[in-house]
Amino acid sequence: MPDRALTIVREGYRRYQGVCGHCHGPDGVGSTFAPSLIDPLPSRERFAAAVLEGVTGARGVMRGFAGDPNVEPYLDAMYSYLVDRATGRLGRGRPGDELASPRP
Repeated sequence: MPDRALTIVREGYRRYQGVCGHCHGPDGVGSTFAPSLIDPLPSRERFAAAVLEGVTGARGVMRGFAGDPNVEPYLDAMYSYLVDRATGRLGRGRPGDELASPRP
């Protein structure tokens, strides 16, 4: 059975792909109309505020996901996935066994 951290990151990946990847890219690297979420990695507080409340910026508008049962309960898991992408602990694509090693 995978450890709890691996399970959380995999769930974060799954939720990210279902909701965020269409605009922010499949691996969090951004696109022509949505910024990267891994370079730079936003603070946890900024990430949560943007996801829940939405954002209006030069590139466009992102609606908020507050109350969305597929997003709000999984904020920590999605952020864990993005942290592992930003730090290089996780490469592109679906999280695999590389995350089974202990965290530093």
